[in-house]
Amino acid sequence: MKRFITLALALCMVFGAALNASAAEIKASGNMWVGYDYLNVDNEGKTTDFKQRFRTQIDIVASEALSGTVFFEINNTWGQTNATNTGNGSGGALGADGVNIQTRRAYLDFLIPSTPVKVRAGLQGVALPGAVSGNVVLNDDLGAIVASASYSNVDFTAFYGRPYDAKVNGYDKSESSVDVYGLIAAINFDTITVSPYFVAANVGEDAGVADADNGLYGDTQWYGVALEATPIENLVLSFDGVFGKASDEDGGFLVAGKAAYTTQYCVPAFMAWYGSGNDGSDNEGRMPTLDNGGDFVATTLIGEGAVGPMSDSVLGDARGKWGVALEASEITFIDKVSHVARIAYVRGTNDDDAAGLDIENWSDDDSAVEIDFTTTYNMYDNLDLVADLAFAATDFDNDNANENVDHVFKAAILAVYSF
Repeated sequence: MKRFITLALALCMVFGAALNASAAEIKASGNMWVGYDYLNVDNEGKTTDFKQRFRTQIDIVASEALSGTVFFEINNTWGQTNATNTGNGSGGALGADGVNIQTRRAYLDFLIPSTPVKVRAGLQGVALPGAVSGNVVLNDDLGAIVASASYSNVDFTAFYGRPYDAKVNGYDKSESSVDVYGLIAAINFDTITVSPYFVAANVGEDAGVADADNGLYGDTQWYGVALEATPIENLVLSFDGVFGKASDEDGGFLVAGKAAYTTQYCVPAFMAWYGSGNDGSDNEGRMPTLDNGGDFVATTLIGEGAVGPMSDSVLGDARGKWGVALEASEITFIDKVSHVARIAYVRGTNDDDAAGLDIENWSDDDSAVEIDFTTTYNMYDNLDLVADLAFAATDFDNDNANENVDHVFKAAILAVYSF
């Protein structure tokens, strides 16, 4: 009997050690938004939608050297669904029960043994440096392998990604994919950080992604730099510059600068940018982008500047436009209530003869003045109530397909729970 008990205890110790060795810590985080979105595009129409979004990220951490992450999202617009009640945005109509869970990210993180190199492989967020207001070329989720390491005051990152891949009957075409390669360096000094980067994309002829809006054709390359400096206390100066060119076509660029100063009552800032436009009907001169260009947020309506899962990029992105803006953020008069206010003047840089001039793509005769105001009330530690307002008075030339639009008004109110 004693031998049996001893053997049982030994087996328990062995299995217990095995279980402890394979145990992993699971962490969950995310947020949920529920709100109302109103958009009125003068003489074109309006939308009045109730929307909600749920996001959760689950990290399975084995050790500091190994972890896995999955990131899910559910979007609904009340009263709307798809024909089969499946896919993105389904399940908002009567009865709900949509099959609509999106896998935004799913990746592994691990350290290469005996080295400082960290590798992340899988569906993940890849963002190029953007000091002023995000990056206009790439800031999105895609399948990629990213390797990063630090040496002294320099952080290095190299990545490979495949954002697009077309197949016929399950097989590759001759040139069916888009492959992206990138190098990033962040050089950190006492009061300044300089982040140069280079990206190359091999766009297959049969990938089916080349169009006049993104400008992706053949071998496309980008050269850029982001810079952030704090020359004196409370003052932050930022600069972004990027040039991109597709195959034998004319290249394009975007440059932007911002100065922000922190005071006791708010953070006033001045921002300006210039994005080259198309020279004529050949649609060459505007910089190509891997994404839709909206991650450089110029205003609420230009770029993806709307708060929450609401209307974004109503007036397009910053490419093919120039603008100046005065902004004040972190304005606080009442405890737990903060505001952001902005006024901007924007004009197009595309030629009058450029194709596809509309509410998103402007010629140098098209302009607008936009006023934005956002209020956030921190009701609880994890719950915010947000009101987001934007108004743009537009002046479109008769060459623009939306010349009858004189103004755009957007209003949203939403509750945001973060956990």
